[in-house]
Amino acid sequence: MLLKIFKNFHAYPIEALGEPFDPSFHQAMMQQETTDQPENIVLNELQKGYMIHDRLLRPAMVVVSTSPADSGNDDENKK
Repeated sequence: MLLKIFKNFHAYPIEALGEPFDPSFHQAMMQQETTDQPENIVLNELQKGYMIHDRLLRPAMVVVSTSPADSGNDDENKK
């Protein structure tokens, strides 16, 4: 019933999963290192975001990909 009300008022969910991070529509809650995806791609959606007409009602709370930290120089940093 709630989805029907949303539809009547032209409110719709923001598709975030797998999309590039856009601070206009997404709120980054965490970053996760990964080699499976390029940087700044939404890996997980913690809370759905919504638009009403062309305006942001609530941003999607998301987890964003980052490249793994370079740990190969740890031995050189200890010297």
